This record gives sequence, structure tokens and C-alpha cells, in this order.
Amino acid sequence: MPDVRLTVKKRAFPSHGRIRINTENLPELGVAEGDRVDLINEISKKSVGVTVIADTMVSSGQIRVSVEDIKALDINEGDEVLVRKTPPLKEKVSKAVAEASTSISEGAQKLDETAKKTVHEVKEEAATAAESLKKETKKASDRIGKSAAKTAKEVKKTVKNVTGKGDDL
Repeated sequence: MPDVRLTVKKRAFPSHGRIRINTENLPELGVAEGDRVDLINEISKKSVGVTVIADTMVSSGQIRVSVEDIKALDINEGDEVLVRKTPPLKEKVSKAVAEASTSISEGAQKLDETAKKTVHEVKEEAATAAESLKKETKKASDRIGKSAAKTAKEVKKTVKNVTGKGDDL
């Protein structure tokens, strides 16, 4: 059903949650007296659900709304409000489920992509760290080998000096 824009007028008697609307506007909204409609402030996106009361005394193109509902919508008397037939609960739930399903799928896909990217980055960093560790270990091993060779040479020299030149080790 199409949305209808109507001009807001304050109700003469307080009646929060109910609107009075001319019977001529009911068919274009696809509603009957007692049905629920949503009043929507298109600027602030605020909305209020209300029950329809058909009234031939209300001018066509106008809607009588309680002061409380006008405040909730953040509009003034004389402003236009979008009137939309409230979808059945089953339709609302189905729409919410579909949106949630899409959101979950998108979130799972993003999570999967992030996890794959992280795994790849960790592998690269681990490989870099392993290569760096390998180089540093070789440098340390070479230094230890040189120091050990130098120490062995010094020990031989010292032993020769102590034992004399004719003794071989």
C-alpha cells in the first residue's frame, strides 16, 4: 500500500495512540477503522504506531493526532506526517530475520577474511623471525667457534711454554 502525507492537527480530546482520519483517506492507505498505522517524521525518522479511528468530521488531507504523539514525532501542528499501514507482525519478523541473516553472513565473511589475512601475516612474520634467528645463531656460532679456536691456540701456547719446546701436544 502506498504511503500518504497528511497535515497534522491536534486532537480536541486527549487520546494517546489513536488518530482520527477522514474516511476518504482510508482506502488510499488500505486500512479500515481499528487498523494500525505508523506516523513517520521523514526528517528525524521518528515514528509512532497508532490505531485508526474513521471520522467524517476531520477534513480530508488532515489527521488528528494527540499532543503526546505530536511530541513523540518531534513535529508541530500544521506539519505533514507520512502515514503508512503497519505491516503485519509476521511480515515484520520475516523482514527482521532476513536482515539479521544478511548481517550475520556479511559479518562471518568479514571475520573469515580477517582471520585468513591474520594467519598469512603471522606466517610471514614467523618466517621472517625464523630467518633472522637463523642468521643470528650462525653469527653467534661463528663467534663461539673463533673464540674457541683462539682459546685452544692460547692453551697450546701456554702448555708449550710450561712444558718446553720439545714436547708436542
